[in-house]
Amino acid sequence: MLSSIAAARGAWAANEMAFKAPAAEDMKSKTTLDQVTIGVEAYDTADKASKAFGKLNPNQYEVLPVLIVIKNTRKTALRVSPLEVQYIVPGLGKVEALRPNEITSAAGGPSAPNLGPRPLPIPTRKKKNPLAAPEIEARAFAVKMIAAGETASGFFYFNVKHRTTAKVYINGLIDAASNQEIFYFEIPFAD
Repeated sequence: MLSSIAAARGAWAANEMAFKAPAAEDMKSKTTLDQVTIGVEAYDTADKASKAFGKLNPNQYEVLPVLIVIKNTRKTALRVSPLEVQYIVPGLGKVEALRPNEITSAAGGPSAPNLGPRPLPIPTRKKKNPLAAPEIEARAFAVKMIAAGETASGFFYFNVKHRTTAKVYINGLIDAASNQEIFYFEIPFAD
């Protein structure tokens, strides 16, 4: 009986973690170049964020998740590591994507200084950082290679509020057979 309850909980947890990215060609903001289609979508609303992250809304902590889907229709594999991804706002500049280990500090902000021991040894509970949720790292783009005819997707995170005039700059896709870099992609959001 206990094993069936544990199995049901495991199945529920796996279902909660399930997220399926749309096909690159079905996304509003996309571009195709040299047999590679890349689609981008900013998860800037609570509704969109809940589909990918459940109860967590990274936008509350000024972390913008941007889903990037790359479809490789070439006859050779693509090397996509390291991938350079920037969020560009015309007239305001570029924002580099956060590395997964930087995301938890994005919501930190200044904390009160430690002024020495407290008068009474009262245990204090340390606040859990909401951006340390497993969904953040599990959904991050972590693929290093995309085989011919395959698709890869994941989120890049930016410490910025979304602007509809922004675009995403992607560079670093390399043909694995010839070791030649593919031209960069600049994809405006079609919100």
